Parts: sequence; structure tokens; C-alpha cells
Amino acid sequence: MMISDLSYFEKISENELILGGALLAVNAYASVETGSTLAITDVEVKNKGKVTKATGTGTALAVGTNPLANVDVYYLGFDKVKVKVSSGQGEDYAFETVKIKAMDLPN
Repeated sequence: MMISDLSYFEKISENELILGGALLAVNAYASVETGSTLAITDVEVKNKGKVTKATGTGTALAVGTNPLANVDVYYLGFDKVKVKVSSGQGEDYAFETVKIKAMDLPN
């Protein structure tokens, strides 16, 4: 069977969103030439009814020669996002901590 006239079909993407999603990712990186490093991340996503809540933390600590500490946060699809960053650097240390709270509400 071949259909030659497709003009009566609906375009779903123009009428309503039927599939959605949200993304939260945390990456931590720490490096030194000589010394010690620590990099920890944690992300938790929970669905409660039609509301998606996510929390994330990231910590990077470098102690030694030429320290470098960095935490990156990536998010997409959330309606409300709060990010709190703390960082510091000295001659022989560097640290950064990030805390994220995100919420995706039904439309």
C-alpha cells in the first residue's frame, strides 16, 4: 500500500511535548606534580509524582607542587537550579566544592 497524500497527518512536535527529561552531571578534577589529590562527586535524582528533584555535590582537593582543582557542573531541562561554589588556592594547595539543587516542575 502506498500513501501519496500525507497532508492529513498531524505533526506531534508542533502540538505538544510528549517526552521530556532532565540532566545533571558533576565532574571533579584535581592534579599536582608531587603530592596528593582527592576528587569526589555524587548525584542523586528522584521523581516524586510529576516533579523531578536532583541534588549533586563535587569536591576537588590538590595538595602539593603546582596544584589544580576544578569541579564542572552540567544541567539541562530543569526549571529551577541553585549552584553554590566555594574555592581557594594557595602556594601548595587548591580546592573547589560545588553543591547543586535542581527541580523540574510539570508544565
